[in-house]
Amino acid sequence: MDEPTLVHVDGLTDVGIRRTNNEDAWWAGRPGGEHRLMAPGPAPLQLDATEGPVLVLVSDGVGGANAGEVASQMAVTLVVESLRAEPAPLRSKDTAGAALQQAMRAAHQAILQRADEPGFDGMGATLSALVFTADGHACWAQAGDSRIYLHRAGRLRQVSRDHSPVGRLRQSGRLTEAEARKHPARNQIDLSLGDRLNPFDPETGVEEARDGDVFLVCSDGLSDGLWDHDLAKALTAVRGPEDLRPVVEGLVGGAKKASGRDNITAVVALVGPARKATARWRRIFS
Repeated sequence: MDEPTLVHVDGLTDVGIRRTNNEDAWWAGRPGGEHRLMAPGPAPLQLDATEGPVLVLVSDGVGGANAGEVASQMAVTLVVESLRAEPAPLRSKDTAGAALQQAMRAAHQAILQRADEPGFDGMGATLSALVFTADGHACWAQAGDSRIYLHRAGRLRQVSRDHSPVGRLRQSGRLTEAEARKHPARNQIDLSLGDRLNPFDPETGVEEARDGDVFLVCSDGLSDGLWDHDLAKALTAVRGPEDLRPVVEGLVGGAKKASGRDNITAVVALVGPARKATARWRRIFS
């Protein structure tokens, strides 16, 4: 049986209720081809990975007083430019991870140089990158605490790992989700583009892409606002491409209502052929 290569993508970002500027940035589409940047467009993207890799990026600026929004925009645009120049490695799971790392390292160096300019000292950005390859896989690269989730067969799993002291405690089972949310060091990260204190070594991984898989790439404004069970409930409603828009709106709106302290970004990708939804959309958040 052929591997599923059709990918439907939609995304949304919101400044939240406490911030005056949006330091999140997102990009989704095909490098050098049809894409979305920071705005969802009239309908979800529908792209075939056999015709070119499908890329999703979410970045969250670090150092708001020193142009965190500039760093996040640089992170996504520079990674896209690097991958557009050399897209061939993104076609295979065997080479996509290294290509993502290389592009992220180039963006990291550019942000470091920009941070030397007056007014930009200390700026940086997280970055979660996900690419769907022609050989039926989803390869990812990660720096920071934005996140990549996979919802498959009714179960939610965080694919990426938070690069933070609290994230490692939770991932090792020493903190519960509730304890991690209250931990005094919950906002600390130790890997980001533009970080001068720690070695920059983005983490990578590979997932098999199966028909019906739903991937969520999001900033911490979403994952801090909603619990994992909220995310799972929302993503369960994605049965076809027509469900993507109401789901991303529900996720972002739900996080804004629950918290809204930070900027909020959610990009959702559905793997598999277009088909009629088997269940009508139900309101997720009351």
